[in-house]
Amino acid sequence: MRLPQVKTLFCKRHVLSQFLRYTHQEHQISKSVLYPLSNRKLLNIKGNDASVFLQGLITNDMRHFDEGAKSMYAMFLNNKGRVMYDTLVYKWKDDDSYLLECDSSLINAIQKHLKMYKLRRQLEIKDVNNEIKLWALISSNVPDIVDDSIQIYKDPRLDDLGLRIVSSVSVIETKITDILGKDITIDNDDNGYKYLRYKLGVSEGVDDLPPGTSFPLEANCDYLHGVSFHKGCYIGQELTARVHHTGVVRKRLMPLKFTTDVKDSIQKDSPITATNNPKTSIGKLKGTIQNYGLGLLRIKEAMDAKMLKVGDYEAEVIKPSWWPIEAPREVTSKKEQN
Repeated sequence: MRLPQVKTLFCKRHVLSQFLRYTHQEHQISKSVLYPLSNRKLLNIKGNDASVFLQGLITNDMRHFDEGAKSMYAMFLNNKGRVMYDTLVYKWKDDDSYLLECDSSLINAIQKHLKMYKLRRQLEIKDVNNEIKLWALISSNVPDIVDDSIQIYKDPRLDDLGLRIVSSVSVIETKITDILGKDITIDNDDNGYKYLRYKLGVSEGVDDLPPGTSFPLEANCDYLHGVSFHKGCYIGQELTARVHHTGVVRKRLMPLKFTTDVKDSIQKDSPITATNNPKTSIGKLKGTIQNYGLGLLRIKEAMDAKMLKVGDYEAEVIKPSWWPIEAPREVTSKKEQN
């Protein structure tokens, strides 16, 4: 007699979404894996003006650190509102000291960008990669560890992305597992981490976000807690705020699941089409790994298509379970009028 009630319950959209998200996370984090992040580097911004300085350059709000946050996701934009660099910001050991995580190939460009706006501010911008290095720990548990050789931060974007570990350069993998627990698997190739990101639909670094080519909301910066719409001005803010308040973001980065592993290289920015309408492009490919890819897609057209075509491969688009359920724009407008 209870079957109709169960059916009714799961027909409710928000309940179904919560259920899918729970099962998704349970599936994703089934074991603890440690990855060295050799393609990510660190800069230290330190000084009395460090927080105010970064506040005027990044999409997120540095005041979150005053409220107890230890890590934060953000982006640097150009004056046209396009993404220049993605970053994770960490509160470092001293007062008024922060670490910026960035793509290793862009560290010199980011340093130049920061120094251009430094002017006479009281702060120091330092490359610290000869002192410390980065790891990703994919785990459902946050270890309660006190050890001077490592610092542990929760990835501020998604729980599924686990933890970031900052260690001294002398620390090797086995020492971290000794500190955190023997049940951690060590993977010296970060392709497993990239596979997880693509499966989730999370972009990172210059390969996924070439400087000056995409907008922060297209890269899901808002969904990944990386942009504040309540802080003051920062470079690129005007267009970002306008797009947010109109409520119209037609394109976003989304995961693609191919019907088979992609063994042949597919050119970056290759057009993505619907198999039933191959003449009309609905997006561009940003990258692939095994049977997953990341594409910048027109959301409605991609979701309406049963199957997509990318080069000689077929794929289906997946709407990430971590995307929020948004009210239709017309419903929101009526509520604002009341």
